[in-house]
Amino acid sequence: MMNCNKEEEELPVEELIFETLISEKDTIAPGETTPVTAIATGSGISYYWSATLGDILGSGSEIVYAASPCQTGINQITCKIMDRNNQSKSKTIDIIVYE
Repeated sequence: MMNCNKEEEELPVEELIFETLISEKDTIAPGETTPVTAIATGSGISYYWSATLGDILGSGSEIVYAASPCQTGINQITCKIMDRNNQSKSKTIDIIVYE
């Protein structure tokens, strides 16, 4: 009888580190855009972005935030990262949209 089960090779667990979340500009006009970058280390990182108002353009570790043309105030941009071991961390920054 043949045994087809192979022992799964365990990959080393690399610590997930979310170093920083930075925006090129912290104050923008309605309808304006600014690049936002997440700096993290780990294995097989996925990036999940959200904004309280406005749009997230792109994906991965660098996106562009586009402020709504009709809303002013403090908008929060959040990035959640998750690695292949299902470890996750998140950071949030504020971008002020002025009139």
